[in-house]
Amino acid sequence: MMEHILKSSLEQGSIITIIYAKENVITKRNIRVLGIDSTHVKAYCYLRRQNRVFKRENILAAEYCRKKAYIE
Repeated sequence: MMEHILKSSLEQGSIITIIYAKENVITKRNIRVLGIDSTHVKAYCYLRRQNRVFKRENILAAEYCRKKAYIE
């Protein structure tokens, strides 16, 4: 299911919410996927307000974003 959500964001330019773990810190981020390969996801991150590269193994969950949520 997570794979489908990531690809949907890439193909449709939609914003999704991910739960991401890095160095024992878990964050919730709203992103728009720009590219996907076997180990990484390149996306615009609304939390950091810039393009970021996320390790796929560190993405714990993904869901479609509700419209109000991406404003944060």
